[in-house]
Amino acid sequence: MSTGWDVEVHQNRYLGEGDTEMQAVVTVSARDDGLAESRAPGAEVLLVDCSTSMRYPPTKIAAARRAAVAAIGALPDGVGFAVVRGTERADLAYPADFGLAIASDETRAAAVAAVERFVAVGGTAMGTWLECARHLFAAVPEAVRHAILLTDGNNQSQSAESLRRELDACEGQFVCDARGIGDGWERAELVEIGRVLRGSVDSVVRDEDLVEDFRTLMAATLTKVIPAARLRIAVTEQTTLRFVKQVWPNEYDLTSRCVPDGDRTVVLSLGSWSAGETREFQLAVQASADDPLAYGSDRMLAWVEIDGAADSAVPVLAHWTRDPVAPTLVDPKVRRYTMHAELSEALVRADEAYAAGDHARAAREWGQAVEIASRTGNKEVLRRLARVVDTDGDEVQLRPEVTRSELLNLLVSTVSNVGDEPRDARPAPPPDAKPVRCSGCEEPNPPDALFCEGCGKRLDGGAA
Repeated sequence: MSTGWDVEVHQNRYLGEGDTEMQAVVTVSARDDGLAESRAPGAEVLLVDCSTSMRYPPTKIAAARRAAVAAIGALPDGVGFAVVRGTERADLAYPADFGLAIASDETRAAAVAAVERFVAVGGTAMGTWLECARHLFAAVPEAVRHAILLTDGNNQSQSAESLRRELDACEGQFVCDARGIGDGWERAELVEIGRVLRGSVDSVVRDEDLVEDFRTLMAATLTKVIPAARLRIAVTEQTTLRFVKQVWPNEYDLTSRCVPDGDRTVVLSLGSWSAGETREFQLAVQASADDPLAYGSDRMLAWVEIDGAADSAVPVLAHWTRDPVAPTLVDPKVRRYTMHAELSEALVRADEAYAAGDHARAAREWGQAVEIASRTGNKEVLRRLARVVDTDGDEVQLRPEVTRSELLNLLVSTVSNVGDEPRDARPAPPPDAKPVRCSGCEEPNPPDALFCEGCGKRLDGGAA
């Protein structure tokens, strides 16, 4: 059975004289088409940090045990699974022999017993944990492959280069959601794991919240029905791809993860999908400044499709115009995600200022984050900000006794839970719309033009 895909481009295609960059948001949705009734087999690997730091305070290792038990309990019969005890190496806690066990009452009970014997002693080398998962998943290439990685620390027992090499080897092999617990984990490391392995990244402020978080992750994983998908982006001889980012449901710059497939085409691994799931990607295409601009007609700068689904291809267009208004309008989706990037940058700057002891500058940056989150309707970020700052008065004030766990939880909040923006981009005209002829110079113009491409006269009879 083939997978149905819907791909849609959101952009303001108008560019003014001298403009060469076009930004667009691409919405990709997997249609159900009966997929939910024919789910691919599932495979799950739990990677649980059992390093020495997990025993301080002891609530961390206890919470990790309970969360792993909850995840195991949520596995339906027939799913392949394994549990890895992570320290400076990866020890397969269950099953006893290397491979995936098949979920049943008996195997779930045996896995729970293994988890309840977890003790916290050793170092932290997350690359070895991921390598173990990669080898386990190699036996089930047709399955929906998913891992959960939990850690409370940084990758101190392994070089950064070793972790990067292993992430490169794992990319496209499975999806991994990364979770931080406590206040000693490194945001950059978890974000890189989520970015390369196309998973989510988050943390818990209270150790006891980890159980519900693992249950939520497992529930989402069990809806996945498409083991893997890839986005294909092609540009013309006159254009180059500047960047491509996933902006929903997580914000990751994926430009460096694009793999060349021909002279002017790249493919991007998207990981596993649920029936009816939607994700959004922002891309920027640069036209050559040496290319003569053709006014008055659409030009294709690039096209985007799901690899293997030719009927999903959609173009990214540009229309150079002398209309002074059209190029100034911003598509609401492009604006929304541009503002979300600004929100993330403000949160990073605030955290850096706070770490440097400049609490006044940190408060100003968090104040900017509050403003942007309020304008975009980002309720989740506002909820996390409320733990850190007080916004009741005229100025944003840092709350007393803010914990590092709360700061990390705010810093990692790149989930794009954004609200709607007022639509100010001019919608594309219907396909059967007729050109508008200027009453002054008789030049034909696009159906939605406000000003004549030839003489600059307003087409509605108003003053130029």
